[in-house]
Amino acid sequence: MDIPTRLLAAVRKTPAAAGVAALILGVAACDPQQKSDVPLVPVTGEVTMDGAPLDGALVSYIPQGGTLGQGGNALTDAKGFYEIHTPFSELGVTGGEYSVVISKFVLPPGVKVDPQFLGPADNPGREVVGPKYSSRSRSILKATVPQSGKVHHKFEVKKRLPTDPRGIPGL
Repeated sequence: MDIPTRLLAAVRKTPAAAGVAALILGVAACDPQQKSDVPLVPVTGEVTMDGAPLDGALVSYIPQGGTLGQGGNALTDAKGFYEIHTPFSELGVTGGEYSVVISKFVLPPGVKVDPQFLGPADNPGREVVGPKYSSRSRSILKATVPQSGKVHHKFEVKKRLPTDPRGIPGL
């Protein structure tokens, strides 16, 4: 009677042991230093808005067609300069064709926001870059990244047109 009791206890522990083993293997597989499986090309660039450097804008490279990889993002500095990084913080993206989105949100003068008590839908921040540059679905900006070497892109964007109180653009 002692053997079946031991066997029953082992069977009961097996699912828990399997779950712990799976958790350990899963955590071990999540390498925070993950490196891309494809060669990356360093991508730098400059963004100006109406002729002046655009500081604090988010620049996103979104792969198009058969371009491999997940693309990348960067924030522009005070001179409008950026360096694209992958989602794994590696410098560059794979060679190929990209749609480029440039976006910058600003708060109206004097507005202070506590992000702990404000949901995204209530955020008073407004996009200052025109939608033909800042919208993922409408951006007209394109970039080609070579398969090797490095590349530097320059983009000129325009301000978003103001809207009147009824929401009609262009006033």
